[in-house]
Amino acid sequence: MQTVSIEKMTYGIDSLAHADDGKVVFIPYGAPGDKVNINVNEDKSDYLRGDILDIIEQSPDRRTSPCPNFPECGGCHWLHMKTEAQRREKEDVLDFILRPLAPGRIYPMEPLPERGYRNKMELKIAIEGEKVILGNYKYRSHEVVPLRGCIVQCPANLTVYEQLDAHMNNPQQRALAENTKGIVVRTLDPQQHCAFYLNTPPTQDMLVSMQAFFDETETLSRLEAHSDMGNHLTLVREKGMFNFMKRNWRISVNSFFQNNLEGAEAILHTLISLYQGYQHKGKLIDLYCGCGTQTFLLESMFEEVYGVESNISSYQDALAFQKTRPSSRAKFICKKAETIFNTPMTKGVIAALHLNPPRTGISQRVLRGLSGIKPRIITYLSCNPMTFRRDAKAIRQMGYKLENVYSFDLFPGTFHMETLSFFIRGQ
Repeated sequence: MQTVSIEKMTYGIDSLAHADDGKVVFIPYGAPGDKVNINVNEDKSDYLRGDILDIIEQSPDRRTSPCPNFPECGGCHWLHMKTEAQRREKEDVLDFILRPLAPGRIYPMEPLPERGYRNKMELKIAIEGEKVILGNYKYRSHEVVPLRGCIVQCPANLTVYEQLDAHMNNPQQRALAENTKGIVVRTLDPQQHCAFYLNTPPTQDMLVSMQAFFDETETLSRLEAHSDMGNHLTLVREKGMFNFMKRNWRISVNSFFQNNLEGAEAILHTLISLYQGYQHKGKLIDLYCGCGTQTFLLESMFEEVYGVESNISSYQDALAFQKTRPSSRAKFICKKAETIFNTPMTKGVIAALHLNPPRTGISQRVLRGLSGIKPRIITYLSCNPMTFRRDAKAIRQMGYKLENVYSFDLFPGTFHMETLSFFIRGQ
């Protein structure tokens, strides 16, 4: 056992302290200002890992978690800290990660509501005897923890959770429960989609079971069933379109869309204001464009606009929205980002490039492509400051200046954050 004082949070679940010998110690569920006794469970040459045995002095930033599932549920990481402290620590972590890039300014993190913000619910399934458990994995485990009472899911998702829990625990639905590896629910009022992900193609009894759940759950507008063999079932109940940013959208359950609507709106308003400050002659290429929300909102500022997306569901949603707007000039391409360079799209004047890659960031092939097309402006929306730092370093080496970084607390209760960064090419 060792006694240490927690100094700060890291980009992850861990807090950071120093042992008596000076080694860094990573400790989950610590709060800056805590003095704690820890059990060291991992001793490496340059760091330790430990777990809190008891708290000797409690940080003023510490609180009782508002969620009954924390910390057993692995979905949230920092709910033991007050909301303001979480945001302060995220800002400090971001500054530590990005300061070496010499940005013009890292703006303070925009606060967003802590409760009920998630519109997408992804459920794991476990069977223990007669009981079917739906929820998240426990931290560092494949044990499934129920989501009942979750504070970050929107109320409509939690209602469907209770209905799913009752349905899957009905002994008559046992075959469906045993053959389902996961369920995803997305609520974008008035649309509510549910997708079952199966281990094998469904039997007739399983199809009947899913049909019964759809019939019983009147809030659902769509239910799908998928396995590695393809899509086996699609049930639709017309509910109208989802309204966002004064436009009506179709967002499918498998499409990429921000899980926090209020946060998505804050990001898009910032993105639009960034581009409004410049005269744009030439093309905009929106790489990893998802359902095209950013593409459509920026298209009026450019002579030509292209949206590139490899996810077929997102691509189809973008085309579906475009059909409702005959005046749209955007062109959508369903391809991997790496394949679009040295095509007609990337010829001529590229005024701007918008990037919104997955958590892994952009590949070396894409970076090489960027160095060839030389857009005047690059905006980069990232959900991972570590991979963004790697990519931003490469972009700066191409002759771009990182003007500003805007940060958004899209995921309160977790260590995750979103950044929107603005690069401009040197003259």
